[in-house]
Parts: sequence; C-alpha cells; structure tokens
Amino acid sequence: MQTLSTPLLLVDDEEGILTVLSALLEDMGYSVITAASGRKALDLFTTLTPPLVVTDIKMPGMDGITLLRRIKETAKGAEVIMLTGHGDMDLAVESLRHGAGDFLNKPVSDAALEVALDRAKQRIAMRETLRRHTEELEQLVEQRSRELLESERFAAVGETAASLAHTIKNIAGALEGTMFVLEKGLELNKREYFEQGWQMVRADITRLRNLAVGLLELGRPRPLHAAPCDPDQPAREVAELAAIRADGARTRLELSLEAGPAPFLMDSQAVHHCLLNLVLNAIDACAESDRPPEERLVRLRSRRTTAADGSPRVIYSVEDNGPGMQGNLEADLAGFHSDKKEGSGIGLFSTRKTAREMGAELHFSEREGEGVTVDLTLRPL
Repeated sequence: MQTLSTPLLLVDDEEGILTVLSALLEDMGYSVITAASGRKALDLFTTLTPPLVVTDIKMPGMDGITLLRRIKETAKGAEVIMLTGHGDMDLAVESLRHGAGDFLNKPVSDAALEVALDRAKQRIAMRETLRRHTEELEQLVEQRSRELLESERFAAVGETAASLAHTIKNIAGALEGTMFVLEKGLELNKREYFEQGWQMVRADITRLRNLAVGLLELGRPRPLHAAPCDPDQPAREVAELAAIRADGARTRLELSLEAGPAPFLMDSQAVHHCLLNLVLNAIDACAESDRPPEERLVRLRSRRTTAADGSPRVIYSVEDNGPGMQGNLEADLAGFHSDKKEGSGIGLFSTRKTAREMGAELHFSEREGEGVTVDLTLRPL
C-alpha cells in the first residue's frame, strides 16, 4: 500500500538550488512545492498550508525572515527550516526568535537536511498528540456531564461543566511550554533533554486527567458510614472552623446547641460537609450585604424533634440576615447557581447531593428583608 508523502514548501530565489534540493527532497519521500520568491511562497502557503517549509533567508523583495513571520501568523504550528549562507549567523539567530524550528548552512548536506526534517516532523507529531489528549479530556467531561444531567436532572450542570471543560482546555494549552525542553533536546541532540521534556508532558497530562476525575466524583454516590454519635458535635466543629471566616467578614457567628449528647445514628462526616458549606455560604452572603458589620449575623442551631410516625429527627438550621437569594430561589435550588460574585454554585450542589445520599431533607426559606434560613433534617441511618 502506497503511503502519502508529506507536503513541503521549498523557497529559494536561485533556480539551481531549487532544482537540486527539490530532487533531493523528493528522493526522501516529500511532495515538494517550489517557489522562487517570498511573495509567491506566501501565496502558495496560504492556499495549500503545507506543514513543512524550507526557505532561504536572503532573498530580494520579501526575505526569509519576513516570510517566516507571515507564515507563523497564519499557522503557528507550521515547521520552518531556514537556509543561511556563511556569515549570516545573526539572521539565523533572529529567525529562531521568530519561531523557526532550525537553520542549516549552505551548501546543505543531505544528512543535515534529513535530520532537521525528521526533528520537525517529531515536533509536529508531539503537538498532535497533545491536541488529541486535550480533545479526549473535553469529550470525557462532556460525556460525564450529560450523564449527570440525565441522572440528576439539573439543567444548570451542563453550563458549569462546560466552564470546567474550558478551564481544562486552557491548562492543556500551557502544555506547549514543555515543548521548549523537547525542542532543545532535539536541537542539541541530547537524549536527556528529550526524556525530561516528555516526562513533563506526561505529568501535566496526568494532572489534567485527575482534574476530570475530580469532576466525575460529583456524580458518584458517596459511601455512608453510619455510627451513633453526639449530633451537636458536627455543628460545634463547623463553628470552630468557620470562626476565622466570620471574623474576616466582620460577621457574628452564633452557635445554639439544643440536640443534646444522646447518640443519634448518622454519618457525622457527611453532616459536617453539609453544615460547613451552608455556614460558609451564609457568612459570605452577610459580607456582601449592606448591613453595618455590627448587625451581620449567622446562627447555627441544632435541635431534636419527632416525626409524625414517632421516629426521631435531628434538625440543623443555618440562618443569616444577608441580602437573601435576590429572587433566584428556584434557580439556586435547580443546579449550579450562585449569587456570590465569585461563587460557582458547586458547594450548594454538593450539599444537596450529600443530603440526598443520607436520606435527609434540605429546606430553604427566605425571610423578607431578613436573609435566608436553611434546615437540614436528618432521620436515623
């Protein structure tokens, strides 16, 4: 089966050099396109966009440096190899600053040209590998986001997942920074540079994959660890942890523990997770209110009650006198939504998910002009 040859644009204003190098490159397996001027070469590149370009630096009219810069403006990933005469070292170094992949002195040796082109093709292949990894990560996030939408029926999940996917894409774009080490290794023909750069790429891809896995964890059930415990203890611990945030927000945090120490069968860590999210949200809401600091208040309460069927319940209440949900109560409860300036809504989403897994009820109510009350009602596990 015949394989397709790689397109290559060869540029030189000397007809003899074009003829000799064109024949050499075709023998190496390239499909050669020739141009006798920088202007003609730019027109051909714009039309055909070959991945490889070999061009002379000194040419009348549009010189090789200008051609290089115009090519990089059109296709940043194109690999350009510069041909220089003796004494043109300053121009060669300048070409590297403008994105040239390599430079060769005239007269060009067959072996040096072949090595330079092989390196260029390796750089192209590595960039393609990075692009595929990025696309696979985006597809993975998109797929899992659809599954979350179908299972949880939260219409806002898709928007947040798309935002997360965009963040991952931006991080993946930074992977090209590691290409410097790889290219340096290729340029200097030092294997240790190449190995170091490739390990950097692998490590960055692993970090990206871990980010995606972290997102997927939102859609998986959390195993519960039920044990008899003092229901006031999680509230006490949350108040201690949130005290610093409350001080920074110039908000008073009150704790009212009425449930008592009698053991209640519950997952204390899951309750702690829910209460901490709710209390921190309430403190942030107060910090953004128009109230003077001495009037800002968040209250965390615990108490016991009995359901209609006679079974025991523990209720935790988080009250704040912040600005409320500003008419967006339904949106806040539908999915990823936040009225905070820098909020993502993920904390509330995670709290609701954890509450459902415990079989608990989460109830929000607004007090006109007096903020929001959130009740977390637990039944024994």
